[in-house]
Amino acid sequence: MRYLSTAISLALGLAALSASAKAEEASPDSLMTRETLTGAWGGLRNAADDAGVKFSGSYTGEVLGNPTGGTRQRAMAEGLLEVDLDVDFDKLVGLGGLSFHISTFQIHGRGLSGNAIGNQFTVRDIEAGPSTRIWSMWLQQKFLDDAASVRLGQMPWQEEFVVSAYGAYFINGTFGWPNGFAANFSNTGGAYPLATTGIRLAATPGDKLGLMIAAFDGDPAKGNPRGQDATRYNTDGLNVRLKSPPVYFAEASYGEDKDAEGLPTMVKLGGWVHTGRFDDPHWATNGVSLGSPASTGIPQGHRGNWEMYGIVDTMLWRDADNAKRNVGAFTRIMGGPTDRNQIPYYGEVGLTWQGMIEDRDEDVAGLALAYGKMSPGLASQDRDARMFGTSLAPDRDFEMAVEALYRVQMAPWWTVIPDAQYIVHPGGHVAVPGSSRPIPDDWVLGLRTVFKL
Repeated sequence: MRYLSTAISLALGLAALSASAKAEEASPDSLMTRETLTGAWGGLRNAADDAGVKFSGSYTGEVLGNPTGGTRQRAMAEGLLEVDLDVDFDKLVGLGGLSFHISTFQIHGRGLSGNAIGNQFTVRDIEAGPSTRIWSMWLQQKFLDDAASVRLGQMPWQEEFVVSAYGAYFINGTFGWPNGFAANFSNTGGAYPLATTGIRLAATPGDKLGLMIAAFDGDPAKGNPRGQDATRYNTDGLNVRLKSPPVYFAEASYGEDKDAEGLPTMVKLGGWVHTGRFDDPHWATNGVSLGSPASTGIPQGHRGNWEMYGIVDTMLWRDADNAKRNVGAFTRIMGGPTDRNQIPYYGEVGLTWQGMIEDRDEDVAGLALAYGKMSPGLASQDRDARMFGTSLAPDRDFEMAVEALYRVQMAPWWTVIPDAQYIVHPGGHVAVPGSSRPIPDDWVLGLRTVFKL
């Protein structure tokens, strides 16, 4: 693990070097001041953008490891290349309000959560099975003077719903697509790196009020066995279909985003209703506990499922002399029925501080905590299994993740992020495979670098 310590020290040294470089005069098109690493492509990129065709992308690479805890101790590396294309048909051919978007991924490396920890709150938001795939692909039409829009195509559910602006700074995957949703849907739902076919309607009837509703195909990899990697079943993201029972989302928002003047606050309330079947965490189809050798081993099914959620993003402090320097806070809470959700109760809270260090206005420090309460039915199943002698595993109760990070803005196109995480009760307090001993709490240290291409 000395390599991780060296990498984090190097990141902090680079931050100091970057601050020194920014103090020097630089030309607008120099490497360290341009907006993207690859620049304007000799003017071709800007010309295409002016014509309505925008190319963008990013590369995220990282090394991380767990010096203690988990199922074993490992250091691993992983990466994600994203390439996007956006077409504005108003600029291109005069079709006002019509646009097209496509995002593609190339995912490589090995994930620490799946290979060395065994937790549910994936320690990296880019962790997934290696693949080259399409993530999102949709058409959007705006109308009513851009106050409303309809979007149709392959859409990640997390792209617009249940989003916290301050929570997005963090690296643990649960601060993006919350595990309070992921654990309850088949194949984690339509979230990174998966999406499903759907339609979304959005409107802004007032300056501060926003409304969204959507209907999506309810399973991104139908037929994939529970617990298996869904990307191995849905290998390329081209599953354009409407074969699964649908899920419906609705969200209302009121307030201003974090870039507004003053001390803005945004409040969101929403929820989803799924029309498919969901497994009972305790009872088998023959009415016997799943922990009993007399059970069929097949969970009872429940028709339909739902959850409600609330989000608050608020700025607590802003420097009167420098608007970029601020302290923000966020919280997300959600809940649903305990007889069909693996994690029926879930919550997050966090703080961010932009410009904490003098003359480092774009840097962001952050501290956040996420907590997911396992269904009491799972604990009942575990107790029954010990009573019948079919397992010695402890009761599943909760999983918690704490993350601290510092995002160093080296250049407009280059970010370096050292971070540390502590995982409590990995997997919800499950046993190490082949043992009755719970997976030990886990420390994770890592260094990420992001290039805006």
